[in-house]
Amino acid sequence: MIPMGLADRSTLIEIFIKPYTRDLFHKKTIADFIDRAPIIVEAHTDIDDLARMIVDAGMRHMVSGFIITQNSIYAGMGTGHDLLQEITSRKEAHLFHLAHYDPLTGLPNRLLFADRLHKACLNAKRSNRALAVIFVDLDRFKFINDTFGHSFGDLLLKSVGERLLACVRESDTVARLGGDEFTLLLEDIKHPADTVRVANGVLAALSEPIVLLGQDVHVSASIGIALAPQHDDTADGLVRKADVAMYQAKQAGRNNYQIFTESMSSRMVEHMRLEVRLRTALENREFALHYQPQVNLAGGRTVGVEALLRWQHPDLGLISPATFIPIAEETGLIVSIGEWVLQEACRQQVEWQRLGLPSLRMAVNISAVQFHHEGFRAMVRRVIAETGIDPRCLELELTEGVIMANLQSVLEVLAELRRLGVRLAIDDFGTGYSSLSYLRQFPLDRLKIDQSFVHDVQKIPANLAIVKTIISLAANLGMEVVAEGVESEDELALLQANHCLEVQGYHFSKPVPAADFLHWYQTRKSERGIVLSAGGSSPAEEEATRHEHES
Repeated sequence: MIPMGLADRSTLIEIFIKPYTRDLFHKKTIADFIDRAPIIVEAHTDIDDLARMIVDAGMRHMVSGFIITQNSIYAGMGTGHDLLQEITSRKEAHLFHLAHYDPLTGLPNRLLFADRLHKACLNAKRSNRALAVIFVDLDRFKFINDTFGHSFGDLLLKSVGERLLACVRESDTVARLGGDEFTLLLEDIKHPADTVRVANGVLAALSEPIVLLGQDVHVSASIGIALAPQHDDTADGLVRKADVAMYQAKQAGRNNYQIFTESMSSRMVEHMRLEVRLRTALENREFALHYQPQVNLAGGRTVGVEALLRWQHPDLGLISPATFIPIAEETGLIVSIGEWVLQEACRQQVEWQRLGLPSLRMAVNISAVQFHHEGFRAMVRRVIAETGIDPRCLELELTEGVIMANLQSVLEVLAELRRLGVRLAIDDFGTGYSSLSYLRQFPLDRLKIDQSFVHDVQKIPANLAIVKTIISLAANLGMEVVAEGVESEDELALLQANHCLEVQGYHFSKPVPAADFLHWYQTRKSERGIVLSAGGSSPAEEEATRHEHES
């Protein structure tokens, strides 16, 4: 007898001996007990396909098994028991992965990150070593998501995850907590400077353009850092303090990192309280509009006003737009607030005309979040219809950042606004990233020279050169120009000498309530010469006005 292989005794009895015990008269051959249609599969056959084949064969192969080949050569056998074990093992692994990893980026999720951080904190205490938690939040991701769509946003998040992984060691953890929030866990930190180097590396990596669907996308991040045991030695405490530091980075202008300090906690609490109060401000009628005149230098006539939002809280007093506008944009409240601003500004323009004022141009700032909101165009049409304003008297001011994102969509919106008769202007021109090749495609009426260039224009040659260039550019493109922030006779004279036709600023009047503007207009004795306003100058309020891109 030639040995052909080894067989498990219990399996042999189960498969061969028991069938023979039913053949009492020994009339059947062994061939009668062998499956005449065996399942033969390649070694790389997917486990789910194999299970489906067995079920389709009537389940008999759950006992008799199947033959495995590799490159048509016998490689082994399997049974239904083996298959069930493998399926169970894979399902368990799959469920573990679903529970602990982000399905979009493949990075650890909040649950797995928390577990790793908890263990890292325990290890750090035992070994007397330091660790760091770095909180990374993308700047203006909601704007990108709303502008380009969620599929585009998902691709961006995957690319960001890959870049973050390239900034850390293999022993470190990069996790996605949700949305556009990522965290980095750095263990065994030798010195806090090592953490700073990683944070700078992240900022540098994200500063490089990301190519998605054939176009370059520029993204930045606000980063918060908390160290153990310096700032906290618990997982929850480190995450919370890194989050607080990240919000401080946003307050500091985004695209930077901040290391946690105790003073940040009180500021964060105040930020949250302000957000809660902002949510009820519109309902409680705490908002008001102030108006700043725009003057034509050719004849000294007031030709328009800019509507500027003010928040007068009953307990906190007047809150600067530079403080509450970013919160409104982050929370999406800017959409409802912006609609109120547009409605009130148009209503006031119509009321002034009823009182005998000329058809003053009403300029209203539109935020990026508001402009890219799906209901923006319908809202503008509705406000025009409800207030009865002549669309030619309404001017919407957009920043360069708004018009340079998703150009085709922006062109469609601007074209529809133009068909309504609405005027369009670029606010704070020269401070953004306008492409001159695209600028000529937009149906724009006016460029507004940012006040940072107007300030001391007679003393700073670079400012004068920029102002001259913008005036010349606008003339060549068939646009008008308004210079913001005019405060002195010298600035006014230099602008007039360089053919700037319209100006606004404290030289004429600070932004004032509607009743005060009406009084200012009616008491202005002559529309032929330029006269100083009695309103005075407040640098603090002027600085607040600079930050107003509310709606």
